[in-house]
Amino acid sequence: MGRGPLAGPVVACALILHETSLDVPIDDSKRLSPAARETAYRGLLPRADIGIGFAGAEEIDRIGIHNASLLAMRRAVNRLPILPALILVDGSFVPRGCSVKTVPIVGGDAKSLSIAGASIVAKVIRDRMMIWLHRILPHYGFHRHKGYGTPQHLEALRQIGATDFHRFSFRPVRGERCHFDEPFDFAQDRLREEKSRF
Repeated sequence: MGRGPLAGPVVACALILHETSLDVPIDDSKRLSPAARETAYRGLLPRADIGIGFAGAEEIDRIGIHNASLLAMRRAVNRLPILPALILVDGSFVPRGCSVKTVPIVGGDAKSLSIAGASIVAKVIRDRMMIWLHRILPHYGFHRHKGYGTPQHLEALRQIGATDFHRFSFRPVRGERCHFDEPFDFAQDRLREEKSRF
C-alpha cells in the first residue's frame, strides 16, 4: 500500500484469516470509505493473524518502489506469528526469499477475502502513519492527501522543500531539499507556537 505517494513508506500486510464469515464489509480498500475501512479493520483484528512490513522512503529511493514493495511484503510475511501453507499475493510479482509457495493473483483483492483484508489493514496502518507524520510536519497536509501529489502537497514542496520522509527518486520531489537549516526546525517552531498559547 502506498506505491504512488511522494512521501511516506510503502506498507504491506500478510493476513491469515481464521474465519471466513465476517460481520463487516471486506472489499478492495480503495472502494471503501475511510469509516468503512476502520470498521473492517477493527473487525479483522480479532479474526486474523497479521504481519506488517514497511519500506521507508530511503529504501524506496535506493532500490526502487517495485523492489521496496516486495521487500515490505517479505517483511510482513516474516512478522506473522505462524507460517502459512500458501501465500497469495495481489499483483503479478511475488517477493523472493519466502520459504512457502507464493502465488500471484492479479486483481487479488477482488478475488480473495484474505488479500482484501490485508489491503484494508495495510491502508489503515499507512493512513494512520501519515496522520501521525502530519502532527510533526503540519505544513504538508499529510493528514489529507497521505503523501500523494495533490496541488497542496506540490505547493508545499515548492515553498518549503522536501523532508527525509519524501521519496527523492520520484520526479516531483527530485531536487527539492528542505529550505530549513534542519529538516525538523519548523516542527520545533510549531511546538513553540503551541506552548505559547498556554
